[in-house]
Amino acid sequence: MARVLVTGATGFIGSHVLRRLADAGHDVVASGRDRARLDALERDGVQVAPADLVSEALESLVDGAEAVVHCAALASPWGPREAFVRANVEATGRLLDVARRAGVRRFVHLSSPSIYFQLRDQRDIPEAFAPPERWINAYAETKWLSEERVRDAVERGLPAVVLRPRAVFGERDQAIFPRLLALARRGWFPMIGGGKAMVDVTYVGNVAAAVESALKPHVPADGRSFNITNGEPMPVAELLSMLFASLRLQVRTVRLSRGAALALARMAEWAAHVRPGSPEPRLTRYGVGVLGFSQTLDIRAARQQLGYAPHVSVAEGIERFARWWVAHDPH
Repeated sequence: MARVLVTGATGFIGSHVLRRLADAGHDVVASGRDRARLDALERDGVQVAPADLVSEALESLVDGAEAVVHCAALASPWGPREAFVRANVEATGRLLDVARRAGVRRFVHLSSPSIYFQLRDQRDIPEAFAPPERWINAYAETKWLSEERVRDAVERGLPAVVLRPRAVFGERDQAIFPRLLALARRGWFPMIGGGKAMVDVTYVGNVAAAVESALKPHVPADGRSFNITNGEPMPVAELLSMLFASLRLQVRTVRLSRGAALALARMAEWAAHVRPGSPEPRLTRYGVGVLGFSQTLDIRAARQQLGYAPHVSVAEGIERFARWWVAHDPH
């Protein structure tokens, strides 16, 4: 088993990856910026290495590591581009450089299918990709630019794999399902396009399993990318119904056309831009696109080359999330 550095180990995906690799027998090192969470991991016997990937020297971070799993990122549909560039592009580039110089044998980079985003229906999207002229947000743009940094490092001799997990949910999720539940707390939920859009989501434990597979020596490490989902595309209305039912929420749905939703999102974004600090609006064009337009991914490459097989269904994953949410939701 390998000595593996996991960045972003105090975050949602990173924490699950860390536990999965430790349970598989790997010698894991947890890196992150949340000192309290790192202290908790250290009390559990995990070796920790606090680090700011943007500003601190990183040579000691990768010292002795045979592999690096890079989960750390700034993930949000809203915010200043400069912050995303620093967290997602510059930090990744710095980590790649020290990993290559240290002779790390495998680098697994967590990217995002947000790069595929378009305000139109897309089904069975393959990994092949050409960037658009205009990006929907800085997060999508900088995740693509971070992938470009990975491929540059591969050309200079660093073996690397890129994973693109779609709409990750599960215990400790602070983004996707909590955002949906915040809207639902009003007692009604805008069902864009009647909830007919087909979506792929991914239980976080399945993502961790994909990372474990990507570390195996037989998996090509030539910088290629793999889509990761649960392989269970379903209508948005069905997904939301499962989520609300798991938490015993009575939520009235209000049908909203795609055109009306996009118009409201544009107004909300404009209003946010002119407010001090440009706070994230409740509705964005990205959010409308995610809930109102179909986007499903082709995961055949992951199945064939990673041996990826989602072991937790969407239904079971939602039940696990609901049990955690009931125990930890402060509302």
